[in-house]
Amino acid sequence: MPSETQPDALLQAHAEIRDLRAAITQMRTTLDNLNLEKQQALQQSASAASLEAAQLRETISAMREQMENLRHEKQSALQQASADTQNNAQQFIATIRNLRDEMENLRESHNTELQEVRRAARDEHRLLEETIALLREQLEACHGRT
Repeated sequence: MPSETQPDALLQAHAEIRDLRAAITQMRTTLDNLNLEKQQALQQSASAASLEAAQLRETISAMREQMENLRHEKQSALQQASADTQNNAQQFIATIRNLRDEMENLRESHNTELQEVRRAARDEHRLLEETIALLREQLEACHGRT
């Protein structure tokens, strides 16, 4: 029996070694598959991160451009407002000068008219006094003759 148990044990040991080798091969295949999946996951993750970084850079670039456009628009609006204010001030100054000149012209015209009215009143007053004196003389002459 000992001789029969030895070949059975040997066969059993060879079968166990074959099973272990098959298990090792299967484990290696599984490990290789896991490593491949891990590499693929890393590549996908790196690709996704790279894509996201590119999108973020594009977004940042677009936002910077928008900010520059807004800054430029704001600067243009401020310059336009400043120019408009300056133009308005110049127009107001010109209007004030014109009104002042017109007022001076009206004052001079009024003074000239006033002087003419006063001269006409003096002339009329003198004429009336002369007429009164003449009428008085005529009255006295009429009363003196009669």
